[in-house]
Amino acid sequence: MTPVSKIDISENTLRNRGRVLDILLLDRASRGNIIWATDSYKVHGKEYMPKKQIKRELVTGLNGKIIQPRAAKSREEQAARTKDKAEVFTPLKIVREMNMSIDWESKNYPTTKDNWIDYIKELRLEVSCGEAPFIAGRYNPTANTGVTIKTVNRVGFLDRKLQAVGEFTKTKKEWLKYAEVALKASYGFEWQGDNLLIARENILLTIDDFYKDFCANKLKQKTKQSLSDAQLEYFAEIICWNIWQMDGLKYVKPMSCTQSAQKSDEVPKDQLILLQVEKTQKTRVECEGCRTNDPLKHTGRYSRIMDWEIGKSVQFVDLLSQGDNNYPLISTARTPAPSIP
Repeated sequence: MTPVSKIDISENTLRNRGRVLDILLLDRASRGNIIWATDSYKVHGKEYMPKKQIKRELVTGLNGKIIQPRAAKSREEQAARTKDKAEVFTPLKIVREMNMSIDWESKNYPTTKDNWIDYIKELRLEVSCGEAPFIAGRYNPTANTGVTIKTVNRVGFLDRKLQAVGEFTKTKKEWLKYAEVALKASYGFEWQGDNLLIARENILLTIDDFYKDFCANKLKQKTKQSLSDAQLEYFAEIICWNIWQMDGLKYVKPMSCTQSAQKSDEVPKDQLILLQVEKTQKTRVECEGCRTNDPLKHTGRYSRIMDWEIGKSVQFVDLLSQGDNNYPLISTARTPAPSIP
């Protein structure tokens, strides 16, 4: 029997917060929704097949507990996902050490009143982010303890930025402004749609958690004040750009590459032999990018992210030339003008 998670991630809760859930399900590359990209849910019907979009009615109401964090999944399901998709989550102790080592490489750490804004603007990217523990560590992803970690003890790189925001800002308006800066400099991508939705929810709830604690601890409000629906929607719009669905080897939406039909005399002889084509006039030819391992020649839908400095979306694959490794730096985000509603 699959355990039910005690962690407070619930699509049923978010569906009552304006358009928040609808925004978190968006896929900016296709202008539709993110897809399941896993066969873990196909037992629930054809709408849960890997290439199908995740729609709000599929994860709310009576379906509100279908998506669960990894720690709440059965051991069999965890093992299957590890085998099929190399899904392995990192203990928070290791997350902390890795994020700390990155911080100590920064000229803006430890943070002071003179450098904290530069620190929160530094770009961070979690590859194959899963539920995004390196970005927002709200709970231990390797143990279903039901404990939400206090904001002061969280170790994700967005957590650490928001800790600095809370320390050096004095008003709600100022906090909201620089929380936006920190979020716009935090990126991550994931293949599987359920993990991606959880990651987006975790990051949005992280913003809300830190805001509540800022109001309660710094401003000494008697009751914890949550972000309004309009503010949650605003942050959700940023999140669905910065935390996106992508095949990390091809830079396209998972499973979106298509084959093409070609006449047999147009197909290279080596492929004809491989495909055992004899008298047929046409055959299906694999996507050139997949066949040649060329990231610029895939037929799939290339993933897009927002360049917040210029205010325009860009294909992630186009950033390859800007870095010296597989996952290059993204253009530096500027400090935006206050625009939170």
